[in-house]
Amino acid sequence: MAAERDVDVLVVGSGAAGLSAALGPREARPSASVLVAESEGIVGGSSRLSGGLTMGAGTRYQRALGIDDDADSLFHDYMQLNQWKVESAVVRRLCERAGPTVEWLGDLGVEFYDQLVFAGDEHVPRVHCPVGRGQAVVDVLARQCRSEGVEFALGRRVDRLLVEDGAVVGVGVGDDTITAGAVVLATGGFGNDPDKLARFFPSAAATGWAWYIGADGSRGDHLDLAAQVGAQVTGFDRGLRLLHADFAKIYEAYLPGWLVLVNREGRRFCDETAPYGIMDGLIEEQGAVAYAVFDQVALDDATAAGVARHKQKVPGSTKKQSPHWNTDIVEAMVTAGKVHRTDTIADLAASFGLPPAHLQASVARVNASVDAGEDLDYLKDPKFLQPIAAGPFYGAEIRPATVCFTACGLRIDPAAQVLDESGHPLRGLYAAGESAGGVVGPRYVGSGNSYANCVTFGRIAGASAAAAALVEQPA
Repeated sequence: MAAERDVDVLVVGSGAAGLSAALGPREARPSASVLVAESEGIVGGSSRLSGGLTMGAGTRYQRALGIDDDADSLFHDYMQLNQWKVESAVVRRLCERAGPTVEWLGDLGVEFYDQLVFAGDEHVPRVHCPVGRGQAVVDVLARQCRSEGVEFALGRRVDRLLVEDGAVVGVGVGDDTITAGAVVLATGGFGNDPDKLARFFPSAAATGWAWYIGADGSRGDHLDLAAQVGAQVTGFDRGLRLLHADFAKIYEAYLPGWLVLVNREGRRFCDETAPYGIMDGLIEEQGAVAYAVFDQVALDDATAAGVARHKQKVPGSTKKQSPHWNTDIVEAMVTAGKVHRTDTIADLAASFGLPPAHLQASVARVNASVDAGEDLDYLKDPKFLQPIAAGPFYGAEIRPATVCFTACGLRIDPAAQVLDESGHPLRGLYAAGESAGGVVGPRYVGSGNSYANCVTFGRIAGASAAAAALVEQPA
């Protein structure tokens, strides 16, 4: 008979991963006791601040739109984009379970828009967009938890794991301890801890412009707890960054498609409308710096349109005009010295220290593409092609500045059980979401990758923790 304990399963963190994990034990056995410990005074973590976009393949929502898709196709795309630099077995489990998890959210009461969108570079849309964004998903999950008797302890930041005979048997909060049959770590990322960002996501910190859009509680507690029990950490220097100029810390997922980017050599290097998960890696390979180049006519046209010309519009998005790339903001940034305005392309190149001949040639090539009605080099959709021909000319430095989430965490197996430094399962310890590493690779697969990871592995972790915790408990 197992020793008496305070709860069957204890979940640390109340974002989408933690809330999903909290429902697993109750699904396995309605009498199971579950406690969610949350460091902040509000439920939801970064999940409530996000768009809640969730990737999944083979769902009833896809079938209703005549979209033919399945887990095998998702797995292929996921692995190919990441050049197999992820935990294959774990990714396979994600791909198999993400679709059913999207449907599970729908069954619980999450309402999705009829329109699906593309995550990144896949052939069919796989991203399910919830009405009410991430907050609506959190509300549904939290309501379900409370209806099933899950208890919450808010404002309780776990600072240690309790270990007996090599198994995790609970947690400590200050002078208090809570014993449990199994523990699920779902504490979120570490974007709000500058020291951890520099240590575990150094490419983000190194840009000098890094700013984080997640919750205040994202301080990397999972990494501190991992060190206490010898858990293996993986996913070093992985996460997602968005490209921004040094204007204002206002979220904008995509650069407007009419902008042209060049590198330090003054050469264009990509289709500027590529998915942001791909753009992150492309600009990193250019030294994490690029320059947006445009002319007065393009800026005036974009402002007059009143709608940011992004490649894809997400249902429910309320933003119209780009918060950065319009005449008022650009003029203010010229005054602030953050946008350079010159009468010639050669002068613009000189202002950034770029080879003038190279930038002139790149601009000429863009204009030739406009005349040809097709992007001669990178095949950007012709509707985004805009000439750079009428001065004054503008340029602004771009860096991968906005940190959306971090992906360095505890290594897990397909059951979401944490592995130690030797690759063996740590009894009683599970992880999900940003707390788990190895699921998100060097290339973010696209919109919905992170949320799908949170909810899918949250469910898996909860079910696995319940199986471990309840195996010796009488029904």
